[in-house]
Amino acid sequence: MSYAIACARASVFRAVVVYSGANLSGCNGGSQPIAYFGIHGIHDSVLNISNGRSLRDTFVRNNGCTAQSPPEPRQGSLTHVTTLYSGCRPGYPVQWAAFDGDHTPDPVDGSGATSGTRTWTSAEAWRFISQFASTITPTTPVTTPPTTTPPTTTPPTTTPPTTTPPTTTPPTGTCSAVATVNPWNTGLTENITITNKGNTGISGWRLTFTLPGGQVITGGWNASYSPTSGAVTATNAAYNGTLAPGASTTIGFQATHTGNADAATSFSLNGSACN
Repeated sequence: MSYAIACARASVFRAVVVYSGANLSGCNGGSQPIAYFGIHGIHDSVLNISNGRSLRDTFVRNNGCTAQSPPEPRQGSLTHVTTLYSGCRPGYPVQWAAFDGDHTPDPVDGSGATSGTRTWTSAEAWRFISQFASTITPTTPVTTPPTTTPPTTTPPTTTPPTTTPPTTTPPTGTCSAVATVNPWNTGLTENITITNKGNTGISGWRLTFTLPGGQVITGGWNASYSPTSGAVTATNAAYNGTLAPGASTTIGFQATHTGNADAATSFSLNGSACN
Protein backbone atom coordinates (compact mmCIF):
# COMPACT_ATOMS: atom_id res chain seq x y z
CA MET A 1 0.00 0.00 0.00
CA SER A 2 2.82 2.42 0.87
CA TYR A 3 4.43 1.77 -2.51
CA ALA A 4 1.10 2.29 -4.32
CA ILE A 5 0.71 5.63 -2.50
CA ALA A 6 4.24 6.63 -3.53
CA CYS A 7 3.36 5.87 -7.16
CA ALA A 8 -0.04 7.54 -7.29
CA ARG A 9 0.09 10.32 -4.68
CA ALA A 10 3.64 11.68 -4.72
CA SER A 11 2.25 15.22 -4.96
CA VAL A 12 0.16 14.70 -1.79
CA PHE A 13 2.41 12.64 0.52
CA ARG A 14 5.89 13.89 1.44
CA ALA A 15 7.57 10.53 2.15
CA VAL A 16 6.90 6.81 2.61
CA VAL A 17 8.51 3.97 4.56
CA VAL A 18 7.96 0.49 3.09
CA TYR A 19 8.42 -2.56 5.33
CA SER A 20 9.14 -5.87 3.53
CA GLY A 21 7.20 -4.72 0.49
CA ALA A 22 6.35 -5.95 -3.00
CA ASN A 23 4.36 -4.60 -5.92
CA LEU A 24 1.04 -6.18 -4.95
CA SER A 25 -1.27 -3.22 -5.64
CA GLY A 26 0.17 -2.03 -8.94
CA CYS A 27 1.85 1.30 -9.60
CA ASN A 28 -0.47 3.98 -10.95
CA GLY A 29 1.90 6.67 -12.15
CA GLY A 30 5.24 5.98 -10.55
CA SER A 31 7.22 8.69 -12.33
CA GLN A 32 7.23 11.45 -9.70
CA PRO A 33 9.83 11.87 -6.92
CA ILE A 34 8.99 11.18 -3.29
CA ALA A 35 11.27 10.59 -0.29
CA TYR A 36 11.52 6.79 0.04
CA PHE A 37 12.80 4.42 2.76
CA GLY A 38 12.68 0.66 2.16
CA ILE A 39 13.31 -1.98 4.87
CA HIS A 40 13.59 -5.69 4.00
CA GLY A 41 14.90 -8.99 5.42
CA ILE A 42 17.59 -10.73 3.36
CA HIS A 43 15.89 -14.14 3.72
CA ASP A 44 12.24 -13.04 3.66
CA SER A 45 10.27 -16.27 3.09
CA VAL A 46 7.03 -14.45 2.17
CA LEU A 47 8.19 -11.67 -0.18
CA ASN A 48 11.74 -12.19 -1.42
CA ILE A 49 14.08 -9.25 -0.88
CA SER A 50 14.34 -8.87 -4.67
CA ASN A 51 10.80 -7.40 -4.49
CA GLY A 52 11.94 -4.73 -2.05
CA ARG A 53 14.99 -3.90 -4.14
CA SER A 54 12.78 -3.43 -7.20
CA LEU A 55 10.47 -1.02 -5.39
CA ARG A 56 13.45 0.91 -4.07
CA ASP A 57 15.06 1.20 -7.49
CA THR A 58 11.92 2.83 -8.92
CA PHE A 59 12.49 5.82 -6.67
CA VAL A 60 16.26 5.73 -7.01
CA ARG A 61 15.50 6.62 -10.64
CA ASN A 62 12.63 9.04 -9.96
CA ASN A 63 14.63 10.94 -7.34
CA GLY A 64 17.72 11.22 -9.54
CA CYS A 65 19.92 9.26 -7.11
CA THR A 66 23.18 7.62 -8.12
CA ALA A 67 22.50 3.94 -8.86
CA GLN A 68 24.39 1.53 -6.63
CA SER A 69 24.21 -1.89 -4.99
CA PRO A 70 24.07 -1.02 -1.29
CA PRO A 71 25.75 -3.42 1.15
CA GLU A 72 23.61 -5.95 2.98
CA PRO A 73 24.43 -8.09 6.04
CA ARG A 74 25.45 -11.72 5.68
CA GLN A 75 22.99 -14.40 6.73
CA GLY A 76 23.61 -15.44 10.32
CA SER A 77 25.03 -12.06 11.37
CA LEU A 78 21.74 -10.93 13.00
CA THR A 79 22.53 -7.32 12.10
CA HIS A 80 21.19 -4.68 9.74
CA VAL A 81 22.85 -2.27 7.30
CA THR A 82 21.30 1.11 6.42
CA THR A 83 22.38 3.00 3.29
CA LEU A 84 21.52 6.56 2.27
CA TYR A 85 21.83 6.96 -1.50
CA SER A 86 23.99 9.77 -2.86
CA GLY A 87 23.21 12.19 -5.68
CA CYS A 88 19.46 12.40 -4.97
CA ARG A 89 17.52 15.58 -5.72
CA PRO A 90 17.42 17.98 -2.74
CA GLY A 91 14.55 17.02 -0.47
CA TYR A 92 14.05 13.59 -2.07
CA PRO A 93 16.41 11.07 -0.40
CA VAL A 94 16.27 7.31 -0.86
CA GLN A 95 17.29 5.13 2.08
CA TRP A 96 17.57 1.34 2.22
CA ALA A 97 17.91 -0.94 5.25
CA ALA A 98 18.53 -4.67 4.82
CA PHE A 99 18.50 -6.93 7.89
CA ASP A 100 19.38 -10.52 8.59
CA GLY A 101 15.88 -11.81 9.16
CA ASP A 102 12.60 -13.07 7.77
CA HIS A 103 9.28 -11.34 6.97
CA THR A 104 8.82 -9.14 10.05
CA PRO A 105 8.39 -5.44 10.84
CA ASP A 106 10.33 -5.63 14.12
CA PRO A 107 13.68 -7.42 13.75
CA VAL A 108 16.17 -7.12 16.62
CA ASP A 109 19.91 -7.10 16.07
CA GLY A 110 21.70 -10.01 17.75
CA SER A 111 18.53 -12.00 18.32
CA GLY A 112 15.98 -13.91 16.34
CA ALA A 113 13.32 -13.13 18.95
CA THR A 114 11.36 -9.88 19.09
CA SER A 115 8.98 -10.31 22.01
CA GLY A 116 9.63 -7.71 24.69
CA THR A 117 12.63 -6.30 22.82
CA ARG A 118 12.77 -2.95 21.09
CA THR A 119 13.43 -3.12 17.36
CA TRP A 120 15.68 -0.64 15.55
CA THR A 121 13.16 -0.10 12.72
CA SER A 122 10.85 2.27 14.60
CA ALA A 123 13.66 4.71 15.43
CA GLU A 124 15.05 4.66 11.90
CA ALA A 125 11.61 5.13 10.34
CA TRP A 126 10.83 8.04 12.68
CA ARG A 127 14.22 9.65 12.00
CA PHE A 128 13.60 9.45 8.24
CA ILE A 129 10.04 10.80 8.34
CA SER A 130 10.60 13.52 10.94
CA GLN A 131 13.29 15.24 8.85
CA PHE A 132 10.47 16.46 6.61
CA ALA A 133 8.51 18.15 9.40
CA SER A 134 7.08 21.13 7.55
CA THR A 135 7.78 24.65 8.73
CA ILE A 136 4.41 25.61 7.21
CA THR A 137 1.19 25.57 9.23
CA PRO A 138 -1.41 24.29 6.70
CA THR A 139 -4.45 26.49 6.18
CA THR A 140 -7.97 25.10 5.67
CA PRO A 141 -8.96 25.26 2.93
CA VAL A 142 -5.64 25.63 1.12
CA THR A 143 -7.16 28.28 -1.15
CA THR A 144 -7.71 30.68 1.77
CA PRO A 145 -6.37 34.09 0.66
CA PRO A 146 -3.10 35.13 2.30
CA THR A 147 -4.84 38.08 3.99
CA THR A 148 -6.87 35.69 6.13
CA THR A 149 -3.92 33.54 7.10
CA PRO A 150 -3.24 33.88 10.86
CA PRO A 151 0.16 34.81 12.38
CA THR A 152 1.93 33.97 9.09
CA THR A 153 1.14 37.52 7.89
CA THR A 154 3.18 38.96 10.76
CA PRO A 155 5.82 41.33 9.33
CA PRO A 156 9.06 39.49 8.45
CA THR A 157 10.98 41.46 11.08
CA THR A 158 9.28 39.36 13.78
CA THR A 159 10.17 36.03 12.12
CA PRO A 160 12.13 33.79 12.33
CA PRO A 161 12.56 33.21 16.10
CA THR A 162 14.88 35.48 18.04
CA THR A 163 17.60 32.82 17.83
CA THR A 164 18.07 33.64 14.12
CA PRO A 165 20.97 36.04 13.47
CA PRO A 166 19.96 39.63 12.54
CA THR A 167 19.58 40.29 8.85
CA THR A 168 22.04 42.23 6.75
CA THR A 169 20.57 43.97 3.72
CA PRO A 170 22.70 43.65 0.55
CA PRO A 171 22.92 46.58 -1.87
CA THR A 172 20.57 46.49 -4.87
CA GLY A 173 21.68 44.12 -7.63
CA THR A 174 24.03 42.12 -5.44
CA CYS A 175 22.01 38.91 -5.38
CA SER A 176 20.65 36.40 -7.83
CA ALA A 177 17.84 33.85 -7.53
CA VAL A 178 17.52 31.06 -10.10
CA ALA A 179 14.40 28.86 -10.01
CA THR A 180 14.03 25.36 -11.48
CA VAL A 181 10.57 23.78 -11.70
CA ASN A 182 9.58 20.11 -12.04
CA PRO A 183 5.81 20.04 -12.78
CA TRP A 184 3.31 17.20 -13.14
CA ASN A 185 -0.49 16.95 -13.36
CA THR A 186 -1.62 19.17 -10.46
CA GLY A 187 1.66 19.35 -8.54
CA LEU A 188 5.21 20.62 -8.84
CA THR A 189 8.48 21.03 -7.00
CA GLU A 190 10.62 24.13 -7.30
CA ASN A 191 14.24 24.65 -6.25
CA ILE A 192 15.62 28.19 -5.90
CA THR A 193 19.37 28.85 -5.76
CA ILE A 194 20.20 32.10 -3.97
CA THR A 195 23.64 33.66 -4.54
CA ASN A 196 25.21 36.56 -2.66
CA LYS A 197 26.87 38.56 -5.46
CA GLY A 198 27.93 41.42 -3.20
CA ASN A 199 31.24 42.17 -1.51
CA THR A 200 29.96 41.75 2.04
CA GLY A 201 28.54 38.76 3.83
CA ILE A 202 24.86 38.34 4.70
CA SER A 203 23.87 37.18 8.17
CA GLY A 204 20.24 36.14 8.11
CA TRP A 205 18.16 36.46 4.94
CA ARG A 206 14.57 36.67 3.70
CA LEU A 207 13.78 35.93 0.07
CA THR A 208 10.47 37.29 -1.21
CA PHE A 209 8.89 36.14 -4.46
CA THR A 210 5.53 35.87 -6.22
CA LEU A 211 3.86 32.55 -7.02
CA PRO A 212 1.72 32.30 -10.18
CA GLY A 213 -2.02 32.25 -9.59
CA GLY A 214 -3.38 28.88 -8.50
CA GLN A 215 -0.16 27.65 -6.89
CA VAL A 216 -0.22 26.75 -3.18
CA ILE A 217 2.85 25.57 -1.27
CA THR A 218 2.25 22.31 0.63
CA GLY A 219 5.73 21.72 2.05
CA GLY A 220 9.27 23.01 1.86
CA TRP A 221 12.89 22.43 2.76
CA ASN A 222 15.89 24.55 3.79
CA ALA A 223 13.62 27.55 4.61
CA SER A 224 10.27 28.45 6.16
CA TYR A 225 7.57 29.87 3.87
CA SER A 226 4.69 32.23 4.59
CA PRO A 227 2.09 32.69 3.38
CA THR A 228 1.63 29.65 1.11
CA SER A 229 0.40 31.49 -2.00
CA GLY A 230 0.67 34.86 -3.70
CA ALA A 231 3.52 37.01 -2.34
CA VAL A 232 5.64 34.57 -0.33
CA THR A 233 8.55 35.16 2.05
CA ALA A 234 11.13 32.39 2.52
CA THR A 235 13.18 32.78 5.72
CA ASN A 236 16.51 31.04 6.24
CA ALA A 237 16.89 27.93 8.38
CA ALA A 238 19.26 27.97 11.37
CA TYR A 239 22.00 26.25 9.36
CA ASN A 240 22.02 28.32 6.14
CA GLY A 241 21.44 31.90 7.29
CA THR A 242 25.00 33.09 6.56
CA LEU A 243 26.03 33.79 2.96
CA ALA A 244 29.61 34.90 2.36
CA PRO A 245 30.37 36.95 -0.78
CA GLY A 246 29.92 34.63 -3.76
CA ALA A 247 28.27 31.91 -1.66
CA SER A 248 25.02 30.19 -2.65
CA THR A 249 22.32 28.16 -0.94
CA THR A 250 19.45 26.19 -2.46
CA ILE A 251 15.95 26.08 -1.00
CA GLY A 252 12.82 24.46 -2.35
CA PHE A 253 9.19 23.61 -1.94
CA GLN A 254 6.40 21.36 -3.18
CA ALA A 255 3.16 22.93 -4.37
CA THR A 256 -0.16 22.20 -6.02
CA HIS A 257 -1.32 24.12 -9.07
CA THR A 258 -4.45 24.55 -11.18
CA GLY A 259 -2.75 24.59 -14.57
CA ASN A 260 -0.07 27.27 -14.32
CA ALA A 261 3.15 25.48 -13.33
CA ASP A 262 5.49 28.40 -14.14
CA ALA A 263 8.34 29.37 -11.82
CA ALA A 264 8.04 32.05 -9.17
CA THR A 265 8.98 35.62 -10.14
CA SER A 266 9.97 39.00 -8.65
CA PHE A 267 12.72 37.76 -6.32
CA SER A 268 14.04 40.12 -3.66
CA LEU A 269 16.62 39.35 -0.94
CA ASN A 270 16.27 41.36 2.28
CA GLY A 271 14.39 44.03 0.35
CA SER A 272 16.81 44.30 -2.59
CA ALA A 273 15.78 43.02 -6.03
CA CYS A 274 17.69 40.02 -7.37
CA ASN A 275 18.61 39.56 -11.00
